[in-house]
Amino acid sequence: MPVPKRLIEITQTHMGLLPPPSADERPAPYVPSNPPTEANLCDWIAGATAGNAIQYHEGLLLLDRSEHGSTHPTKERARIHAVARRAWIACELGLVHLFSQKVGECHFRYLAIRSNSSLKAPDIRARLRTAEPTPSQRHPT
Repeated sequence: MPVPKRLIEITQTHMGLLPPPSADERPAPYVPSNPPTEANLCDWIAGATAGNAIQYHEGLLLLDRSEHGSTHPTKERARIHAVARRAWIACELGLVHLFSQKVGECHFRYLAIRSNSSLKAPDIRARLRTAEPTPSQRHPT
């Protein structure tokens, strides 16, 4: 005899095992009107609620950060690198989950989705702005 769907939903709710929201229920990622800076990203992460997403880059991150393959000027490459690095640090701190969404050939949307955290906004900002990546993630200059 199959278990009624409503009983499964109630049980999952009581156990804290809510099913993932459907694509229609998920909020669309926030796409800033101007490319985000490290400070903008830190502020967004500190103020976002669990499940909210931000698009922190669109293109091909590896190439766009590269000194030799990028079409971006030096200052823009530095911004892209700094934002991607800060997103990685936020992921290491457990504040976001990072995803890439393929748009086309060599074209992706890079998303940071806010995870659940008991930290308050000022603590999140302080940790994000002072944290450094783990030694295995540091790149030589």
